[in-house]
Amino acid sequence: MSIPKVIGIEQEYALNIKGGDDLSAFHASCMLVNAYARKAGLREPGTSILWDYGHETPFRDIRGELFGRKSGRDITRKEDNLLINAILPNGARLYTDHTHPEYSTPECLSARQAAACDKAGELILGEALELAKEILPDLTINLFKNNIDHQGHSYGCHENYLMDAATHQDYFVHSPVKAQRTLIPFLVTRQIFAGSGKVGPSFQISQRADFMECLFGLDTMLKRPIINTRQEHHADSKRFRRLHLIVGDSNMCEFASILKLGTTQIVLQMMEDDFLTGDFSLRDPLRAIRQVSAKFDSDIELEDGRKTSAIDLQRRFLDFALQYSLKRDVAHVPEVEAILKDWSDVLDGLGNLKLSQDLDLEDDPSDLTRRLDWVLKLWLFNRYRRKKTLTWDHPQLKVLDLQYHNIDRDEGVFYSLQRRGLTESILRDAEIAAFVREPPSDTRAWFRGKCVQKFPGEVYLMNWEVVGFDHGDIHRMVPLLNPLKGTRDRFQQAFDQARNSRELLDIIGKLHS
Repeated sequence: MSIPKVIGIEQEYALNIKGGDDLSAFHASCMLVNAYARKAGLREPGTSILWDYGHETPFRDIRGELFGRKSGRDITRKEDNLLINAILPNGARLYTDHTHPEYSTPECLSARQAAACDKAGELILGEALELAKEILPDLTINLFKNNIDHQGHSYGCHENYLMDAATHQDYFVHSPVKAQRTLIPFLVTRQIFAGSGKVGPSFQISQRADFMECLFGLDTMLKRPIINTRQEHHADSKRFRRLHLIVGDSNMCEFASILKLGTTQIVLQMMEDDFLTGDFSLRDPLRAIRQVSAKFDSDIELEDGRKTSAIDLQRRFLDFALQYSLKRDVAHVPEVEAILKDWSDVLDGLGNLKLSQDLDLEDDPSDLTRRLDWVLKLWLFNRYRRKKTLTWDHPQLKVLDLQYHNIDRDEGVFYSLQRRGLTESILRDAEIAAFVREPPSDTRAWFRGKCVQKFPGEVYLMNWEVVGFDHGDIHRMVPLLNPLKGTRDRFQQAFDQARNSRELLDIIGKLHS
């Protein structure tokens, strides 16, 4: 029986800096992290929650290979740790990753929840920008939730899914050919509804496709793999594993984000239940991912030599999912019926979508324009090109492409389109805003978030799988090895009763005695 596909998203934001006395991207990122941490009360005297790097092994591969150092990052000085890290009251982490501010959502059970938490990250970074402006009035920072800078660099929107340890080991260590028959083809073709689009020299539906260089691998910056094989599971590795995907685009459209995450949950669940028995193998997945990005309905070659399209391959996955929903308990995928319907509707819409030789939309695919980033962008860019008489490689289009992803609600092109009703808003404003302050109630993120909210001065370190309390005479560690535990239903009463973390742990101890 498959397990719930808990989701986490890691979003790297691009910066554009003007003013600030030549402030570096690294220090600008750190300023944003700490400005928000102070606003959240995480830099008060006596409050200094460190991020625990002890469980991170960025150089260890799940396939048994070891590269470079044997341990994780070496952040030994407290000041350095606090400079780049903030553990937030909503169970998320905001930190500086090289030269980017990065927001990692709390663990979520549903695709809708994960998309809302991802959008909450935009609000958090937006508030950090306002706070930075108060610190340096002459400084202007713009943040972009995208994956390319149009200068040859790419940065990620990484997806994480909880998997059963045995299945993960089987598909990605013992028999990776199983992943090549199932998950890889799904991810290669998923971009037809999950791609965020880009320009230059022509138009492509995915920002990340051209940067994928192998199927499996440890690195995330060079020789980028579709599936990252870093051995960091952030849970009890005897029971659980983390599937780390770095192939996906950052979505501004809520519909595209939810569909991307929800369909992936369903496919992974079918894999775990041995239901996805078809062979979808591609002759050359890396060539195929570029072909589909360049032309969404292009023919790609299967391993057996037959030709198919990404749309038809996705229909085969959908057919399995529909059969699965009738024969198996798919309650682990929240709102599965809505996801299946949207999946079907989008594939039908794409099947009817016609583009001219110049990539102009020949019909009026209103639903797709309102729902999918790349179709919305294509519609927008074509209107702009006709008005300005521009070719696809014109620099103004690259500026428009970048501004589409600007998270500023007043300046960002996407949010201008949203205000005009040109995109489908699925998430309520209050729903997104709630996740700025509160963690999801049904994963371990709730426990972490409540510890930060109620006992910030008593927590001395934290990561995804542990909370460490400083009780003066002793340090006490609370393991959170099961992402499905630590929920509000289980621990709300304990937090209500406890006046401090000592009492909290005593109450919890009695619950387990």
